[in-house]
Amino acid sequence: MAIKDKNRAFTKPLWKNVIIRFVFTAALIALGLCWPRILTGKSGLIEQYYSETIYQYIRRAISSVTSLFSFSLAEFLLYILVAGAFLLLAFRIVQLMLRKIPFRKLAGSVVSLLLTTGIILNLFYVTWGFNYFREPLSQRMGLEIKERPVEELEAFVLETAAEAKALRETLHEDENGVFAPEETIDDVFNALPDAYATLAKKYSVFQPDPTRTKQIFWSRGLSWQGISGIYIGLTAEPNVNVDQPPLLLYEAAAHEMAHQMGIASENEAEFTAYLACLSSSDPNVRYSGLVYALIVAGNALYDADSDRYLQATETYGDAIWRDFSDYNAYWDAFDGEVKQSADRRNDAYLKHNSQASGILSYGESVDLLLAFADKYR
Repeated sequence: MAIKDKNRAFTKPLWKNVIIRFVFTAALIALGLCWPRILTGKSGLIEQYYSETIYQYIRRAISSVTSLFSFSLAEFLLYILVAGAFLLLAFRIVQLMLRKIPFRKLAGSVVSLLLTTGIILNLFYVTWGFNYFREPLSQRMGLEIKERPVEELEAFVLETAAEAKALRETLHEDENGVFAPEETIDDVFNALPDAYATLAKKYSVFQPDPTRTKQIFWSRGLSWQGISGIYIGLTAEPNVNVDQPPLLLYEAAAHEMAHQMGIASENEAEFTAYLACLSSSDPNVRYSGLVYALIVAGNALYDADSDRYLQATETYGDAIWRDFSDYNAYWDAFDGEVKQSADRRNDAYLKHNSQASGILSYGESVDLLLAFADKYR
């Protein structure tokens, strides 16, 4: 009887420890999920005490280490974490079925995995995610966001088309007449930090020192999800899908570098990437930025006045249309349930972080493009 009592006395505290850890874990996850509610409406505080100060020290400290690796450290850490979690659970389940361990051990492992999730979720916000709630870039740049006449949008499309067409005539193309830079991806990516340094000299709201974009090893996996790039704040690494055609590859790389500077909003990151591309000395990068602006502004013009859009497209030239066709054919090949599921997840993620338009926000940079052109061009 004494031995049984001793066993009960030994077992109960162990279950109690599991329960305590679970309660702490649940609170940690709840905190991570509540940050958007906590921070909404506090853009002034975020701007002053985080985005322009603490965050810049955080991302520079982290990137000083992760930039020593030529590959995406975040990508391989993800593979290790996912594989490790699966193997741990599988091992515990097998042990339980063979009666090698009590159920408490399996429960403890599940709680440990959930605790890791809670820690990562909160670190996501501390190392970058708070930037979702900073002051709008238009406010910091003094840009006037307003409803503009269709003539202004048409003029921007025509001007951008003329600039892109002239530049396209100087660029290398493959045997099919499609834009294909002779330089390696690394060579072009190496030009982007200098582009941002130049941009920061023109406009002080931008940081001059984002680190170079890294190539995702399994880029085709991102293509299946319709993802051109991804920024990981935990490792301060801008990552890009290099399997995609070069047409918007460099703009995508500049987009992820904008995220590293602390620009979280997708439309603002797209706009910043456009400005960075135009500040580059590399004509391939400038073309990628111009084509991006031509696509989003052209889409907006089509929605506003399809006749004006069709007239404007007659000025694009055959070379740009060949590039568009090649680009669309690539991404059309990945349409399907996997991409649709990824879109739904991304949409939910953006809306959770106060991006009301979700994935549609990627195309909302037009307002910023027109406001910038109105003020500076």
